[in-house]
Amino acid sequence: MKKSTLILIFSCLMSSYTIEAKNLQANLSYSTFLAPQKGPYIETYLTVDGHTVNYKKTSDALYHASIEASIVFYQGDSIRFFDKFNLLSPETADTINGLSNFTDLHRISLPNGSYTMELKIKDNYAPGSKPYLVRQNVIVNYYNNVISISDIELINSYTVSDKETPLSKNGFEIIPYVDNFYGPNKNTLKFYCEYYHTKSVLGNSDFLLTYQIVNFESHRIVDANSDFSKQSPKDVGILLTEFDITDLPSGNYNVVVTVRDKENNQLASKECFFQRSRPLMLAQDAGDMNYMKLDVSNTFAAQITQRDTIAEYIRCLWPISSPNENTFALNQLEMADTKLMQQYFYDFWQKRDAQNPQKAWLNYKQEVDLVNATYTIGKKKGYMTERGRVYLIYGAPNQISKAYNEPSTYPYEIWQYYTLKNQSNRKFVFYCPEIGGHDFSLLHSDARGEVFESQWMVILKKRTETMNDFDKTKARSNYGNNFEQIFQNPR
Repeated sequence: MKKSTLILIFSCLMSSYTIEAKNLQANLSYSTFLAPQKGPYIETYLTVDGHTVNYKKTSDALYHASIEASIVFYQGDSIRFFDKFNLLSPETADTINGLSNFTDLHRISLPNGSYTMELKIKDNYAPGSKPYLVRQNVIVNYYNNVISISDIELINSYTVSDKETPLSKNGFEIIPYVDNFYGPNKNTLKFYCEYYHTKSVLGNSDFLLTYQIVNFESHRIVDANSDFSKQSPKDVGILLTEFDITDLPSGNYNVVVTVRDKENNQLASKECFFQRSRPLMLAQDAGDMNYMKLDVSNTFAAQITQRDTIAEYIRCLWPISSPNENTFALNQLEMADTKLMQQYFYDFWQKRDAQNPQKAWLNYKQEVDLVNATYTIGKKKGYMTERGRVYLIYGAPNQISKAYNEPSTYPYEIWQYYTLKNQSNRKFVFYCPEIGGHDFSLLHSDARGEVFESQWMVILKKRTETMNDFDKTKARSNYGNNFEQIFQNPR
């Protein structure tokens, strides 16, 4: 499943029909893979909440729901793929207790490139309703004779199967988990991915496959959720495994899968974002819970009536939230109570601008929109990227120096702030160690409270620089290397 991201959740107001009017809610996600003899392909996953659709009686006294959906992939103004279909729910005799979610999976062959995926969805049994439309940028990026890893697909369950079905893959029946939110009732994180070309690149040399959960903000590995296995080279390998996250604290995390050679050099890496929420803390232990008593009926927050919209607005606050606020936010997302989310959201902005909390929110939202438009990578919203986080916390940098093709270095950017709160002349070094990737991680900063990496210049040239000397802070200089000069004097 493409990192980051946050899964797209959407809803539209329906009018009454067979059972009752409901807010259609569905989750959309996707993963990219490679079939070495055929080329890259995309899997799209659409799961509809069976409790949010209208049902119609069938001829045999059972009920079912019907969703009209269309998927389009654009490249520029050209349509590269189109399909329109009806997605039917399982039939049920009980429209109160017998409802379940239902899922569609599409496999679509597309060559390397950048695309816009468009999904349109409509409840067929809600007359007069308008289709809901969502668009998402998608990047397909696989190369011959280069070790790479597919997107990490989060899954609900898997079983060994020799049957060929839309959900089968490499000998397993895999049910996708079309979300990236793990509440207190989801205590196992299962995932699947593939890795390619280790045989053509490494020959007969064995390699290490590591997989771990890493804290999103601190980049620290969660020791209880870290493992590795020794692998023999093959054209296509698979990783299908799971972590027990019962004791994983509330927070933002990445699942990270890495291919390393015998010398522990990283050859390929892929990550997938998810959120974890533990049960709501008791009020006396949770700090200030007064927001739950607020009357927000006449405020701007009360005008945000769609649950998925207010949830997304709360998610985008994480870069500027305190740890306690992020814990409260995750609890709100888990409870999914629209009123409580409105109260929390209004209280958040009232604390920052008591005179005009709405203006404070709209100013911030404008920055979030800009960050999303600039830094969104696949399903990972811009505000969840490192560059987006830094931008939202500190504002626009005064200087950005970009070097994507400097000899022997990973692509990098160096941001400079003339003033940063009570500091002056602070810099941030972002880099992208993933071949063909676009998501830049924060490697080093001299700003207080940010990642400080004394070996950042060596790491930036890790493809050609040895890392066996932990006191080494400077890399060998090659013709065309300018990162040290740019850091000292950004331009």
